[in-house]
Amino acid sequence: MPEVLIPFAVFGSLVLVVGQLTRLFSDISLNRTIREALRSDPASVPLLADRLGERQPWADALIGWIFIAFAVGIVLVSLFEAGEDRRDMLQAAAVPLIVGVVVLAYVAWAKRELEEGGGIARATSPAARIPSRARKSPARARRSEG
Repeated sequence: MPEVLIPFAVFGSLVLVVGQLTRLFSDISLNRTIREALRSDPASVPLLADRLGERQPWADALIGWIFIAFAVGIVLVSLFEAGEDRRDMLQAAAVPLIVGVVVLAYVAWAKRELEEGGGIARATSPAARIPSRARKSPARARRSEG
């Protein structure tokens, strides 16, 4: 059984690391954009700050679907194995299947909570924490510079 679980751990770790690296590079790019906006147009910062920590709606669901596809692949490969090996592979396929289903269920729950509670994400967004006096309109920004 450990010879089956080790590839699961490696595969799962690889999927999660790639997902986190993608998010990291996206956040780095957004932070650079926010720094430039602070210099050139401070009024646009709240719009950009709202995007901090925001993820694409499919980002987490994609991880769930990858785990489910991995489980289906294991089941398909097990069809070509002998009795005892087939049983072991089918049992092992349950792990990524459960992980994928739980991730998809969490994504559906979080999406429903966000749609029903609407204001929850807005109240805790970085832009909501920026004091109103720090948010300058373009006209006020030009007057304060000149």
